[in-house]
Order: sequence, then structure tokens, then C-alpha cells
Amino acid sequence: MKGHEGKTLHHCAWAVLLLGACSKAPESPVAKTNPNPKQRYEITVELVDPPQDIREISGVAHFGVGTRTCLPYREKIARVTIGASYKKEFALIRAGESTYKGHIFLDWPIDQDYYGLGVCKWEITGVNAILARGNELTQTPRLTRTEVTSQSRKVSYCRKDMRDKYDFSCFTPIDEALIKELDAVSYKVRMSSIKD
Repeated sequence: MKGHEGKTLHHCAWAVLLLGACSKAPESPVAKTNPNPKQRYEITVELVDPPQDIREISGVAHFGVGTRTCLPYREKIARVTIGASYKKEFALIRAGESTYKGHIFLDWPIDQDYYGLGVCKWEITGVNAILARGNELTQTPRLTRTEVTSQSRKVSYCRKDMRDKYDFSCFTPIDEALIKELDAVSYKVRMSSIKD
């Protein structure tokens, strides 16, 4: 009996040690914000025939680490990296009846060596407009990295009547038939990017 209890305690001690080791895994890096960013882009969001229950509009710029060799793997088998994303909220200010403008900086996050594995270089991955509706749901039209940096203009179709949280996506169809179908149940959001 004593041998069995000894083995159980031995296994428990190993479990505690392993859990302790797992809990000391490095945390995701928090990108430092550049105090003097220079790569400024103006983001414009124009709502065409919007529903009356839009109560707030804001923006979020998303960044990712392009080359992940600077980040440790959480799981070597699955090759899961940690700390490979960063987001920065920004204000969208009314500039007309249904037009809002704000600014982002491509060099907001500072490139830095977080783990001694090399410098993590941040890249813009996209910009979302967050349209908060009166029913506590949100819709998120988006510009991709290419659309931001190429100073593109994009039209998205967002449902006028949000039935549930799954209607958060706004679409940019290329099929004419689908455009006509969406036009009947959607309002348009025109997003654009211009380098300042």
C-alpha cells in the first residue's frame, strides 16, 4: 500500500512540475506604439442609404508579423506561433452627412526583437470599420492590406436587417446577379485609403 501511495505522490509531483513549466511559457509580445509614426494613410468610410439604428462607427487597424522566425512556437508539432498579431483602434470622425474619416499609420507598431530570435517586423494586414447597430450587434466592412497600400476604393454590401450575430460580414460580390440580390436587402459602405 505504501508503495502505491509513493508512486501516486511521485506522479503528482511530476504533474505539478510539468504544469509549472507550461505556465512559464513566454507570453505574446505587446508591440510598442511608435511615438513618431510617419506612414500615414487617411481612411474614409461612406455609408449609402444606411439603416437608422447605426449608433457608433469606429475603426481598427490589424497588423501581423510577416516572418515568424522571430517568434517561439507554442507547439512544435502543430507549429503554432504566439504573438503574431496586433491591433490598434482609431477614431472615425464624421466629415459629412454619412461620411467618416480617420487616420492610420503603417508604422504604428515598432519592429523589435522580443525573444532574442531576431527582429519581428510588423505589416498591416487590414483595416476594419466597426458599425455598431442598435441591437448590440456589429458589422465590419474591411479593406485588405493590398487595398490599403494601393490606395483603393471598395464597396461592401451590409445587410440592413441584422437577424443575428452571423450577419456581421459585409460582402463585395463580383457577380452581377448577386449584386442585384444583395442590393435589395443591403446598404452600401464605400471604404477608401489615401496616403497622406
